[in-house]
Amino acid sequence: MLRDILKLNSCKIREFFTNPKVQKTLGVLFFFSITIAILFSNFSPHQLSLKPDEVATRDIQSNVTAVVIDEKKTAELKAQAASKVQKVYQEDNFALSNAKEEVDSFYTSLSHVLNSEAEDKEQKIKQILEGAVADKDFKPEFSYYELARYILQVGNADLAQIHQASWTVIYKTMQKPITEEALPATLEQVKSEIDALPYTAQAKAIIKITVAGFMRPNMIYNKEATEKAIKEATDAVQPVQKTIKAGEIIVREGDRVTEEQISILEQLGLQKSKSYPLTLVGAGIFVLITFWLIIEFLRRYYKHIYDSSPLLLLIGLIFILILLITRFLTIIKIGAKPELNSLMGYAAPVAAGSMLIAILLDNRLAYFITMIMALYVGLLTEGNQLFYAIVAFVGGTVGVFKVYKLSQTSDLAKAGIYVALADIITIITLIFISGNISLSLVFTGIAIGTVNGLLSAVLMIGALPYLETAFSITSMIKLLELSNPNHYLLRRLLLEAPSTYHHSLLVGNLAEAAAEAIGANSLLVRVGAYYHDIGKLKRPEYFIENQRGGENPHEKIAPALSALIITSHVKEGLELAREAKLPRVIMDFIEQHHGTSLARYFYSRALEEHEQISEESFRYEGPKPQSKEVALVMLADSVEAAVRSLSDPTPENIEQMVHKVIKEKLDDGQLDLCELTFRDLNVAAEAFCKVLDGIYHKRIEYPENIARELKGSELDGDCNNK
Repeated sequence: MLRDILKLNSCKIREFFTNPKVQKTLGVLFFFSITIAILFSNFSPHQLSLKPDEVATRDIQSNVTAVVIDEKKTAELKAQAASKVQKVYQEDNFALSNAKEEVDSFYTSLSHVLNSEAEDKEQKIKQILEGAVADKDFKPEFSYYELARYILQVGNADLAQIHQASWTVIYKTMQKPITEEALPATLEQVKSEIDALPYTAQAKAIIKITVAGFMRPNMIYNKEATEKAIKEATDAVQPVQKTIKAGEIIVREGDRVTEEQISILEQLGLQKSKSYPLTLVGAGIFVLITFWLIIEFLRRYYKHIYDSSPLLLLIGLIFILILLITRFLTIIKIGAKPELNSLMGYAAPVAAGSMLIAILLDNRLAYFITMIMALYVGLLTEGNQLFYAIVAFVGGTVGVFKVYKLSQTSDLAKAGIYVALADIITIITLIFISGNISLSLVFTGIAIGTVNGLLSAVLMIGALPYLETAFSITSMIKLLELSNPNHYLLRRLLLEAPSTYHHSLLVGNLAEAAAEAIGANSLLVRVGAYYHDIGKLKRPEYFIENQRGGENPHEKIAPALSALIITSHVKEGLELAREAKLPRVIMDFIEQHHGTSLARYFYSRALEEHEQISEESFRYEGPKPQSKEVALVMLADSVEAAVRSLSDPTPENIEQMVHKVIKEKLDDGQLDLCELTFRDLNVAAEAFCKVLDGIYHKRIEYPENIARELKGSELDGDCNNK
């Protein structure tokens, strides 16, 4: 029972981990974790944690030339600009009317007390006078009792004159703008004017109390507008910048560290900033974004790669390999010269990864991955991070350009040279842009650019065969190896079935021309054509091109047997391909190059001998071509055989035959499963005709006398040789 439970659980676990979605998710998490670890290793270990007023235990110098902001001087300039900004005020349209109401209310209260029959009039008047200036720092020249007794003595008539005089002074003064800050000075000035009035000293004192108590500012301070003006003034101040040279000492050993020095160290990336935890969070989010971009790009434009866990693993391995090498290079120091060490960021071999992806997967995908890897180079390096990313992107892109179409394996080494040249030119250009020019920097840049190109080529050439084998990928390099005439299957074909060999070469030329014309993989087409008929090695004499006018063995056997022998060369070719461990893509050409076509000649013979016979027994087993490349080889194979049978291969006859063959294949449904369009078929037909016209063009007939001279020269040559 327990064994059954364990067996059931193990099956469930196996099913879980063999699920493509689970594998894909685990793979993404694995590479995500490694990428995060590589980035974090660049941020954390070497950064300082100095505090203000701390004594430096060693000299701290810049390892790059960079422009930093002098925050102290910038702050001083901003403060000066803010101090020069005047406060913003707006007019209070109700200040005068409110003052009038309060003055009238004040004197109405005094008059009301005078007209009352209360016994404590003096006390009430005193309280009214005191209340007028209760919240003001104001002291009258007479006591409030003295002023109260004065008001009681003069009565309502004189009080009305004092009222009018008080309002006249306030009204006249408030016709001018008065701010809160200017109010005390204004009151002092008004007091002098009141002293000049032709009134008694007590009356003047009452007028001063009125003015001090009820005159107010008529300009209101606008805090929001003032703060906005200050902000505009401070924002207009340009930051004070200064250039820190590579090797310049920022903090000397034994000195107290200042806020300004810490600011410079933070800008140079030497000091952990206060937002260091957020830096790590940002790095994690950046990795998440780039991974999402890659996955979404693959899902949209490379569905076959997105659905293949091995191919996703291949991309991840190349990506991580380049990041690890880049991280290692950033640790390397060239002596004790920071300005030279700062150039090591240019050595990141992004081009190696770009070329590997272009060769193993797709060149357009390689451009996109190159851009992502260049961004990581900028993050993993210090100093001119944008410059490092630019060089990485340019080098990687040039690498993809140079391996787009390979005609021989030496092109791989040449690609490294082109990458080196592109890196050197870009590095020197960026050194000029930075303005920090010296012969040592230029020569070091040339050396690092050269190392980058050669290192990229070495890494790419070294890793390529292992990745091809591990992931069962047939790259252009593998195809070039298979196209070598010394491959033992091709040598056998040349020796045992020479006409089939030459037929295969011609089919390869035809199909390659068509592939180039429609944008298919021309190298794959050519190599597939070389091997498509290797099954004829089993019985070469049964195929007409190898009979050379001799006895035809098919005349002695039944048509059905002849058809079986002819169609079996596909199955026998697959057996030879498996023995030779040919790639699956080449085996597709062997298996599909006839599709389910009918062996029409033997079927016609069989019909002559039998009234009723199954057509299916005279057809190839297939399957039909699944790709453009195989379909082109099928068409080229049929076209070459058909044109060879023409008694008069004029351009017109060739064109008619080519279109006839293509139409027959189309009508027979042999092109249903490939992605060839009608336009592709027309373009391919034109390419076939162009190549065949070159093969079957008419020879120029020499005049009789020239022919005689040529013949004589040949005889003389033979005599001399003897």
